[in-house]
Amino acid sequence: MWRVLFCITPATVAAFALVMLALSWAGGWWYRRDPARAGRAARVLLAAWGALILTATLAPSQAPGTSGYDVFWIPGEGLWGVNPGGLFPAERAMIVRLQLANAAMFVPFGSLLSFTFRPARKAVPARATCVCLGFSVLIEGVQFVMAAGRTVDVDDVLFNTLGGLLGAGVAVAGVQVFARARRGNGRGRYVTRAGGC
Repeated sequence: MWRVLFCITPATVAAFALVMLALSWAGGWWYRRDPARAGRAARVLLAAWGALILTATLAPSQAPGTSGYDVFWIPGEGLWGVNPGGLFPAERAMIVRLQLANAAMFVPFGSLLSFTFRPARKAVPARATCVCLGFSVLIEGVQFVMAAGRTVDVDDVLFNTLGGLLGAGVAVAGVQVFARARRGNGRGRYVTRAGGC
């Protein structure tokens, strides 16, 4: 899992953002054309992505019950520590990459969640964010109970939730853009017909 962090660079983050934007907006286009099928596909993909998240976050790095029960409750504590001068730049860079990975992991989850709700509604990003928050808290709780080499950190919850919010926001924006375009096209056709009568 840690090897993935070495692949996180400004170029890969930008590429990921562009791919997620394109996929979310393609989903928005599909949802506007066929909400029932798009919603079913989103539910299947959401279940698969959720299973992938659980596999990535709950796979033990050592035997269950053999690690301590450390919990980092203070936001930014893992990044800055008690003494900010105590972290080497490479350590701080690795923690930043870890938090970017935490956010990125939940961007597709939030996007897919928004399509399982009715993404044309304004409350969808808030609902998707609440689900992402609950899912992230559940993961951290299971990691704590397992005590299998995973660290329980409030920053993980915050960045997971932020990623879910970003994913939901982009998906809902895509649906609304295509809805406006469709309404605009409909008005244009109506005016043309009315003018021809």
